[in-house]
Amino acid sequence: MKITPIISVVVPIYNVEKFLRRCLKSIQYQTFMDFEVLLIDDDSPDGSAAIAKEFCRKDPRFRYFHKENGGLSDARNYGIDRAKGEYISFIDSDDHVHRDFLKVMYEACQENRADMAYCKFMYSYFNTGLKCPRPSKAKTGVMSRDDALIALITDSMFQSYAWNKLYKTSLFRESGIRYPYMYFEDIATTMRVMHKANKLTVTGRHLYYYEKRFGSIVGTMNAEKISDYWRSILSQRNYFQSVGEYERFKAAIYHIAKKAHAINIYSIIRQHVLHMDFRNMKHNLDTNRDIFNYVISENYQPVAGLPEVPYKFIQPGRCKKEHKGKKFPV
Repeated sequence: MKITPIISVVVPIYNVEKFLRRCLKSIQYQTFMDFEVLLIDDDSPDGSAAIAKEFCRKDPRFRYFHKENGGLSDARNYGIDRAKGEYISFIDSDDHVHRDFLKVMYEACQENRADMAYCKFMYSYFNTGLKCPRPSKAKTGVMSRDDALIALITDSMFQSYAWNKLYKTSLFRESGIRYPYMYFEDIATTMRVMHKANKLTVTGRHLYYYEKRFGSIVGTMNAEKISDYWRSILSQRNYFQSVGEYERFKAAIYHIAKKAHAINIYSIIRQHVLHMDFRNMKHNLDTNRDIFNYVISENYQPVAGLPEVPYKFIQPGRCKKEHKGKKFPV
């Protein structure tokens, strides 16, 4: 008798009582049925645990795990370590998926002998039920590893989100790749997973529904998030240089660094305006420029593990005394 599922679906849970039932129902009624769902309760303080346990009682494919709060990356890593499936997918608990999500992605991998699959996604608005497709140039087909990596790094045809993808579980297991504990952890991780894959199969169908909520990471950028955004991009440079393939992806990394530099200029000015605090705006804009130059520098030397950004942003609205005596690289 078969006891291991083909696909493991990892669902991190934290403060999503409002959305969780919709998410789990969308998984439960998939047209592809040979899967398990790992419900990772990251010590959620609301009623999410009761909903998760309810699904486990009614459907043996659902497995509930409670853990000490450690954040989204920790919950995903917890699921990776316990997944039994040949393939793995991550679905955020405030999102939901089309009933053919697993079927289409799995069949695409099988037909094309691909280690990874990607689908388009829609923005979903819970209060109105409205769904709007996210513009994308991705078309149904197969891409070589290098072409897919360039599209992923440049954030053009594909994005680095952990969700809306199906992965061979071995891509994580055999390499030891896990999600780091930082903002924009997927940018620092997905390209490493893709680099281990043989190729990427793409479906042009919109099979994932991303809940558009107020308070998203990008929508609430602050000094820590801007720093981690740069750190995630630096990690791409660091990784490819470490494995001796930087020249192959140099142009793509330069492209995303320029894009990050421009986005962060907007975020920095916006933060200072919102806080009505302009004391350190020049420092932060200069820091943004310095990090850009650091990321693309010909003199950069790779380090083991996740690199640190050697320049510090100052959060607007904080007291000057908080930074008194601190030295910042020049």
